[in-house]
Amino acid sequence: MPFPKISTARLSQIIKGFARSSIMVIGDSMLDEYVWGDVARISPEAPVPVVHVQSRSFRLGGAANVVQNLKSLNVTPHLVSLCGDDEPGKSIRERLTQSGCSADGLIVSSHRTSTIKTRIMARHQQIVRVDAESVNDLTVAEAALLWDKFSSLLSEVQGVIISDYSKGVVSKPFLARILNACKKRRVFVAIDPKKRHFDLYKGVNIITPNLREAHAALGLPYVNIEDKDIETLGWAIIRKLDLPYLLITLSERGMALFDRAAHRYFHLPTVAQNVFDVTGAGDTVISVYSAAVTSKAKPLEAAFLANHAAGLTVAELGTACVTGEELLAACIKKLSQ
Repeated sequence: MPFPKISTARLSQIIKGFARSSIMVIGDSMLDEYVWGDVARISPEAPVPVVHVQSRSFRLGGAANVVQNLKSLNVTPHLVSLCGDDEPGKSIRERLTQSGCSADGLIVSSHRTSTIKTRIMARHQQIVRVDAESVNDLTVAEAALLWDKFSSLLSEVQGVIISDYSKGVVSKPFLARILNACKKRRVFVAIDPKKRHFDLYKGVNIITPNLREAHAALGLPYVNIEDKDIETLGWAIIRKLDLPYLLITLSERGMALFDRAAHRYFHLPTVAQNVFDVTGAGDTVISVYSAAVTSKAKPLEAAFLANHAAGLTVAELGTACVTGEELLAACIKKLSQ
């Protein structure tokens, strides 16, 4: 179904409303490290490139990046997450503070290490990624601390984002308690999913899988399917997980939004002019969509904004954030074409 026209005045109204929105982000926080260099030769020890390191940089990832995205949009974010008692954990806390986000909900655990993803880059091309992480489920003590923080914040927010990277924070007992509390208060819940937890997501307001994750939701092997098959896939997920809305991100093909009540499917073509890196694009999508819905946008309007935000962030290397002003300008430019 073609996407309906949206006025720039309406988009401006929604984006201005971001400042009145407060959203809690629960999930796995991590640190993204980039090792930048150049390749001039192949190693004599093995057929692999030798990267001559020129610089290093660090960025927030996972739930911490979602919080940073919300802050950039002028939403008031609250993080509920874990990190290790280590240098990466300290760096996550420092970078949250530097970006103007509260780190009060980032609980330090002596039972796990902080997740750090190290990407070796040569001339803007990723050579390899090295992950150091703990993926154990929450201990009883960790779950109690996170629940206390969640409970203290729930009355202050209009929405909850679950940023699930399968690193331990999102476990079945903990998530069940969260969703039950949100349901009682009628708080909007959006989930950025991972394949091993799909059965936990039943009945939430929306999930935002990519195409590979959408296949995993139904236990299917991933294949790059045609648009008509994406529609079939989406409705099957809607039925299986009892979702009112589903937003599947399709990389260079844009997004697909499913509305169960109206039984409508919308394909939003990509607006990206250049695609350098999709790292963190899912964080941007769920941040903008949730910010819009909690600012009284209709799901179609929220998806429109999220699609344009994603088009901006994939044009940059590494995780990136979009401001409300940048988002509105991009939308106005596209609508004037």
